[in-house]
Amino acid sequence: MGFYDAPGPLRDEPVGPMDLKAGIIRQVVLPLHERLRGRSTVAQWRELRANEQLGRAGYESLRLRKLRKLVGHCMVNVPYYQEVFSQANITDVGEYTLADLARLPVLERPTLRAEGERLKARGWEERLIRYSTGGSTGEPLVFYTDRHRESCLNAQKLRARSWFGVHPGDRQVDFWGSPIEMSRQNRFRVLKDRLFLNQVVLSASNLTPARIEQYVAFLRDFRPRLIYGYPTVIYRVASHVLEHPGALGDWRPALVVCTSEMLLPHMREAIARVFACPVANEYGSRDGGLIAHECTEGNLHVLGEQVIVEVDQPDENGVGDLLVTNLDGYGMPFLRYRIGDRGALTDAPCSCGLPLPRMAQLQGRANDFLVGQGGRLIHSSTANYILREIPVLRQYQLRQRADHGFDLHMVETRPLTQAEQQHIRDGLCRILGEKVDVAFHSQQSIAPEKSGKYRWVISEARS
Repeated sequence: MGFYDAPGPLRDEPVGPMDLKAGIIRQVVLPLHERLRGRSTVAQWRELRANEQLGRAGYESLRLRKLRKLVGHCMVNVPYYQEVFSQANITDVGEYTLADLARLPVLERPTLRAEGERLKARGWEERLIRYSTGGSTGEPLVFYTDRHRESCLNAQKLRARSWFGVHPGDRQVDFWGSPIEMSRQNRFRVLKDRLFLNQVVLSASNLTPARIEQYVAFLRDFRPRLIYGYPTVIYRVASHVLEHPGALGDWRPALVVCTSEMLLPHMREAIARVFACPVANEYGSRDGGLIAHECTEGNLHVLGEQVIVEVDQPDENGVGDLLVTNLDGYGMPFLRYRIGDRGALTDAPCSCGLPLPRMAQLQGRANDFLVGQGGRLIHSSTANYILREIPVLRQYQLRQRADHGFDLHMVETRPLTQAEQQHIRDGLCRILGEKVDVAFHSQQSIAPEKSGKYRWVISEARS
């Protein structure tokens, strides 16, 4: 029997003595926290869990209703798509089908950059949330999301984790790339997340052996049920434990979820061996949203209530560029957005029993680490926090040399000022913890690799 075969009403998991705090967070604190932030995460989560009881036909009907609602919204409220639908002679939302998506042009990053203002929905200006991302191509991009889309994304995370018996309020440790600045506001947030939400973020930007040892000790004492973050970082932690048997004591998590990078087989094997629990892959991005998540059977399911995924110009193996339509993105709708990754879909059912679509393949690229003073490893996303805030950089590729210095290859809208160069230089030296040379190379374009993809950080240094 599949994991989802048992019918029955949606209900919360029973709360035992050891889970009392998690139960209070799930029932009281988290709903209040999300409402205060203007999000409907908990309600969305419960709805998603209920959707899992739908058969395939009911599920596809739900997706079609959501697509038609989004298309109708775009026709009325989004100037860019009003023009697109007019040119495609699409006027009847009631007859629109998933197949009709192919009649629309692909939304490319240059189009998103050029048409950004016309892609915003009228009447949503006060609800928009600004984001920027370097993405897999290294081209800084500004786009907008909204509270509804954020609620749906967070709910999808909670829903996927519940497949493995991990529920809201359970203790969680995130290995993430942004260093925690100890300002008064962020100290409050760290305290709030730890005490009221059972969540702790550990920085992935400074992985010295001593820091990794501290992280392992913290995991042993905090005893989270969920570990979440970059697979390269979690793999480094797992490697330390393999070298120091017994470092975790008798604690093991219920689930490890890897995100933002390719989860390579040797990483998965080591992480699973050390933590003795399922290791699940989560696939998504800032601009594309949360797209897919592995189930208990190890298959990657498209989170279909939120996204529709198409494969553009598939090869003989069914692999092509992935196009994403976010069904919950009303403030700045993305229809058929080229996400920058390649993959393949499959119609084969999964023994887990979920009605969700499946991906057969996902092709992406693992990020490199930068190497800092004393051989310490710094996750490459840390450099992106510096570079993506320079608006004149249309595209960049940061190469770290063997001597730890950098060559920044860049395509600019205008030459960098001395102040901007110094800001980049100071930031890169700060994250490495040492003074290094930074050379700036202005170019007309940056060529992709043979695969057609770009790498925005490449390190030739060795720890």
